Amino acid sequence: MKKKFILEPAREIPVTREADVVVCGGGPSGFIAAIAAARNGAKTLLLEHYGFLGGMATAGLVGPISKFNFRGERIISGIPEEFVGEMAGRGGAIIDLQSGNVPYDPETYKYTALNMVEAAGVDILLHAHVVGCVTDPCQAGTLTHVLIENKSGRQAIAAKYFIDCTGTGDLVSRSQLPWKMRNKYDGELQPMSLYFRLGGVDTTAFDLLMAQDGVKYTNVALKRLLMEEVDAGRLTNFGGPWAVHGSTLRDGQLSVNATRFRGNAADGDDVSTAERSLREDVMRIVKIFTEKVPAMRDAYLIDTATQVGIRETRGIIGLYTMTLEDILQSKGFDDTVAYGGHPVDIHRAANSKQDVSFLQEPYAIPYRSLVPKGATNLLVAGGCLSATREAFASIRVQAQCMALGQAAGTAAALCARAGIGVAELNGKSLREELKGQGAIV
Repeated sequence: MKKKFILEPAREIPVTREADVVVCGGGPSGFIAAIAAARNGAKTLLLEHYGFLGGMATAGLVGPISKFNFRGERIISGIPEEFVGEMAGRGGAIIDLQSGNVPYDPETYKYTALNMVEAAGVDILLHAHVVGCVTDPCQAGTLTHVLIENKSGRQAIAAKYFIDCTGTGDLVSRSQLPWKMRNKYDGELQPMSLYFRLGGVDTTAFDLLMAQDGVKYTNVALKRLLMEEVDAGRLTNFGGPWAVHGSTLRDGQLSVNATRFRGNAADGDDVSTAERSLREDVMRIVKIFTEKVPAMRDAYLIDTATQVGIRETRGIIGLYTMTLEDILQSKGFDDTVAYGGHPVDIHRAANSKQDVSFLQEPYAIPYRSLVPKGATNLLVAGGCLSATREAFASIRVQAQCMALGQAAGTAAALCARAGIGVAELNGKSLREELKGQGAIV
């Protein structure tokens, strides 16, 4: 069927705010980027489409936070380490695991993130949906405004620099800068999953903490039960399952990552279908567990995530593209801004398989992978950095996104201070600045 179109009438859009740096998205990379930009002297505005910060960690309940250590050695520090330390101080995180995975309480996460962002002097606008941008008519790589929608209608926000931390490239995909869907070559995107949390569980029967490197932590007994349901046609697909302390900390409670939906989370129809389908699957899985697992006989559903968890969608075409070779055979970069150590972890969308390659050493991530080709005042951090899908399968986890957020926020502030383009910033100087601010680079 041929698509139908209408013409939207032209209208005046009020410019409601101005800033040196606007960060789009308040997830793990975004709120850290905003703190970094503000601490480095930039007038900073953070936009978030929910009424709270944390992104996949809080709206998606995706836990634990991975990965601060590699074989017991710290690879992420700076503002991300400060953040998890603040959570732990409030009794909301476990930060001493050898693996560097951090189980946490989502409400403590929300409050701590908001508290640190406000303390840094960042202006925050919640319930703000990025719907477009305005580009300088004389320069395709220069944005002048981001367009948002909220309860007040459509608004424009002016800034000198922008950082896309939406995870799905909501800003960069509406610009004239280059990007691509990560499934360009093989047609598959990693599946969406809906986390849920259970109470009333005999947690002594479970290996709760993902404390060691080199372990998949899939619960074999639960997997066998779910495979029986798939074979019988009562369940379409599943992943893992992982039943651990991730976005739970208390005795008797589990975070469960078990659902799986094939689709494109940057497509409105797909993500809508995923939400409906996966909530049905959660109810089926809870019923199976309570009926067939003795340790879950008295279990009950505490909650499901506010939204489906998203593993991958869009990525920029950057000044440097991280590859699988960069992950498996670590090499140094003059402009290294973060380190990673999570395995190359690809969840298959069509079945319950998971392809995992554990690493022998940490790897470096360069600043250039955060800079879209042709950009003068836009950076990315987190889910849409420039990487092949194999490389991204390792980089995509939260602690690495946080570290990249600190790098992008610091870089934007330095560019604003010097009045230069993001591609002109000296990567070595940025690295030294990050090192001086406690980051491991």
